This record gives sequence, structure tokens and C-alpha cells, in this order.
Amino acid sequence: MSEEVDFWSATIAAYQPLQLKSPELTPKLLKRPPFRFIHDIISSIDARFAVYNHVIPAELRNSAQVDTKEKKIEYLTLLIRYINTLMRVELDVNPKKIVSGHEPEKTNIFLQYAAAAVGYAQQEKGARATSAATQARVASPSSSPPKLAAPSSTRPSEGPLALSPASGLCRKKRNPMDCAARRCSHVSALDEAAKFNRKLSGYSLNLSLDEERDVRTEGQSIVRMWKALSNPQVETEPSRMPQEALETAIKRQIETIKMMQELLSENDRVIDKLESLVT
Repeated sequence: MSEEVDFWSATIAAYQPLQLKSPELTPKLLKRPPFRFIHDIISSIDARFAVYNHVIPAELRNSAQVDTKEKKIEYLTLLIRYINTLMRVELDVNPKKIVSGHEPEKTNIFLQYAAAAVGYAQQEKGARATSAATQARVASPSSSPPKLAAPSSTRPSEGPLALSPASGLCRKKRNPMDCAARRCSHVSALDEAAKFNRKLSGYSLNLSLDEERDVRTEGQSIVRMWKALSNPQVETEPSRMPQEALETAIKRQIETIKMMQELLSENDRVIDKLESLVT
């Protein structure tokens, strides 16, 4: 009897960094992934990261409504095409065979790429949101600063001993050009800050910052992690992900770091401009 090939452990490892609450990825389900199980995985990814919901039509996001073979094939086809575009690959997987339960090893590779593509999808959505905001700004008519009302001239009253009224006296006034330039600077800084906020919201990260956490539990978790990392006796195992998927994941992390550095630099520029408004 030939030994069973383990093609599901790499899938489990690929989803561990995503920390999805459900469904549980078990060898039993991954050995022959049913469509409902695949749909639940993608829905869970969207619930946490919101990266595939713009690709899948609303009527296909509810698994109860994906009740025919044709709809299931359409759902998988949209996902496969999108992942191929993001990862610049051509997955050797057939939606019809996934629905029928055939070639489970290829289905697992598809699931691994669905996990690895999350970072790329976040970047793509962020770029899409930035492009839309830029186009909206270009399309909207530019608002010119309101014109300053010209001071009304008052003729002095006639008579040899008459004094000029107060409105006719010479006084030091602000330069209208300086005021207009200052107003434009304020509008520009506030507009840039709003644009940056829209750009950040385009990444659709759900970090669950409002969840209550126990300080003691978090501290103990950090201590355990530190001890595990500092223990030289711990033996590490090579990743079971396919080499191509592993290389793609590493490239994604590098691109994510570069993206964060650019966002931090842009954030500093926006803060500097906003601080100049109150100084």
C-alpha cells in the first residue's frame, strides 16, 4: 500500500499568519475540500481583511445563495483570475474539478495562494482607492479663494477746519496677497491630510483595536515568545509551502515594509504641514 502524500499541512501553515477565527482547517476537510468549506475560508478572510469582497458579486457572497453548480464555478473562476493577476501566476486548477471534489492537491495549492495573495490584494485596493480619490479631485472644479472686499473710500467733509473721518486715516493693513496665500496653504494642507486618510482607509485593515485585552495575559504571551526565540535548542523545520509560494510571500513582506516606510514618510510630511497651521 502506497504511503499517503501530505498536501494539506502546507495549507494549514499558510493560514496560520492570518489568524482566522473560522473555519478550522483540519486534514479531514483539506484532503477533499468541499465548496462550502472553501467559501467559508474566503468569507473569513474578507471578514478580517476585506480583500476579495470587491471581486465577488454581492449575490455570491452568501453561501446559501450559491446553490447551483454554475454559481459555484463562477465564484471560483472570479477568485482564480484575480489571484492569477495579483500573483502573476497561472494556477493549474480547474473550477469544475474543485466543485466535484477532484484533484484536491491542486485545490490546496489554490487555497495557499488565496492566503498568500492577501497582502497583494490590500496593496491593490489601496492603490485603487488612491487613484479614485485623485480622479475625483481632478474632476471637481477648483475653488478659488473668495475675493476680498475693497475698502470703501470716504471723502472728507468740506470746510476749512473739518477733520478727515477715521475711515479715511492711513493705517497699516495686512497684505491681501499674504492672506490669500495663507488661505490657499491651509486648504492645501487640510486637503492633503484628508487624501492621506482616504488612502489609509483603502487598505481595509481590521486590527480589532477596540477589543479588550488583559495586560497580564499579553505580558505572559510575550515572555513565552521571548523564551522560545532565545532557546538555542529549538529545532526549526523548513516551510512546507511550495517554493514559489514561499518566495512570493517573502517578496510580499519586503514590499509591505517598503510600503509602510513610504506611508510613514508621507505621514510625517502631512503632520509637518498641519503643525504649520497652528504655529
